[in-house]
Amino acid sequence: MVLFIQKMTSIVSETPNDSAPESKEVKYATIMETSGEECESWYYFVKYNGNEKNLQYLKQQIDEIEMYIIDDLSTFDIELEHLVSEKTAKEMSKLEINSVMFHRKFDGKLKTINLGLKKKDSNEKRIERINTKLALGQIVDYVSDEDIDSEDLQSSSEETSESEHEDDEDLIPLPFNEESRASTSLNHLSLNDGHEAVGKEQPKKKKKKKKKNRN
Repeated sequence: MVLFIQKMTSIVSETPNDSAPESKEVKYATIMETSGEECESWYYFVKYNGNEKNLQYLKQQIDEIEMYIIDDLSTFDIELEHLVSEKTAKEMSKLEINSVMFHRKFDGKLKTINLGLKKKDSNEKRIERINTKLALGQIVDYVSDEDIDSEDLQSSSEETSESEHEDDEDLIPLPFNEESRASTSLNHLSLNDGHEAVGKEQPKKKKKKKKKNRN
């Protein structure tokens, strides 16, 4: 009898607990904006868990638009079938491959986005409507909790200081050490002493386009 009870206890302990909740991995949907003006694509990774309904509604609207570039307007696409992991979304948001805007990751609640599409609209009118709502990163108006690391932020004063400093730098520095460079500069001034070219203001170098600050 004792052996029977022990055996039954062992069987019960090995039986899975059906009432235990299954762990649900956090996934992210991808919204892509392609700018006709900047010739760049920007990915917005929006948390899928908890935003399923509003993401599906946005997709239904986007699917009604035939996307192509008109002047400087953006086109949009959304991927809900192949979701990405939180790690992938974070790694993508750190890429330094664009010159205008970062890819972005959002962990919060997505509001309902009504693009205002009408049955009477032409396709170009529908593209204009989605640009009015979402172009140039306006997705931030509808989703909360953007995941930004402190090192990715830059104050306006820092940007101004860097720009002024870069104006005075050589476009391509000479491949010499500091002593050789100073000697070359003095010889150049000596050879041109008394000539009109010396002291003449040189045109400013064109600044390299920098990433826009994340707000």
